[in-house]
Amino acid sequence: MIAPWYLRFAADVFQRPAFLPVSSRAFALGAAAPLLLAAANALAQLPVAIEQPPKPELAMKMVYGGSSWRDARVAAFFGGRSPTLRAEVREVFRARYVEQDVDKLMLVYQLTPGPREQFRCPACVPALGAAVLAADAQGRWRLRAKGPLLMAGAPGSGDEDLQLLQLDEQRWILRSRRHDQDRGRESRSERLVLERDGELQLGAELGFDDKPGPQACGAGAAPQTSGVSVLSPGRGPRVEIVLRFNEGDCPAPRPVVQRTRMELRDGHFQLEPDAPEPDDDAPPAKR
Repeated sequence: MIAPWYLRFAADVFQRPAFLPVSSRAFALGAAAPLLLAAANALAQLPVAIEQPPKPELAMKMVYGGSSWRDARVAAFFGGRSPTLRAEVREVFRARYVEQDVDKLMLVYQLTPGPREQFRCPACVPALGAAVLAADAQGRWRLRAKGPLLMAGAPGSGDEDLQLLQLDEQRWILRSRRHDQDRGRESRSERLVLERDGELQLGAELGFDDKPGPQACGAGAAPQTSGVSVLSPGRGPRVEIVLRFNEGDCPAPRPVVQRTRMELRDGHFQLEPDAPEPDDDAPPAKR
């Protein structure tokens, strides 16, 4: 920090009487210039105070224009209902993080065709949307990216299983795990959402549908799960999605473990290329 007397001295230069000789004023200005520059540099290096994140009501207004949203995508998601349908919007997740030296806030919303409390049946499936706010150079929160309707939410408008995953030192993604069950037969999926070109996009989705679990077959069926792990980078950030499910009929379906590795390239998660086959004609490696 610049000592206060420097600033007082610099300010005093410009408060001298106008009748001060020109040569004296020029000398004073020349002497003060380095001090003013140092003061400006010191102020520029001070960290910007970032505002408190907006409350849910204000954040929803930034993303959807309010606590309800009318759009053709909403009507299509909820079975081709009237295009005048207004979905109710409710914030279900928020998490703050830093990406490429920018403070950000991830927000996730459930959308229901009416009050959420009235959309609780087992077959009632809400939609999920999300947005990213980012702090600007003045420390104010601005809308950075959004995906107002991305995917299906938890059955019965229940609690969402959401998490931020750090892919590498400079990149984060949203992970959403979905689980549904009907008379002991389970469906699970792992979804990865990433920010790209001002939008939030569904970058990957893997899962299984209608597989018999222990509640359907008893002890003869293995537990069914899904999971995501972040791997060390290859040509780009990598993840592995592991699905454990059962194939076949009760009372003893066959357990299966499916591992899928994907790499983030060109803004999309793509299957990791297989290692090249060895060339039989290649000379042996030197030892």
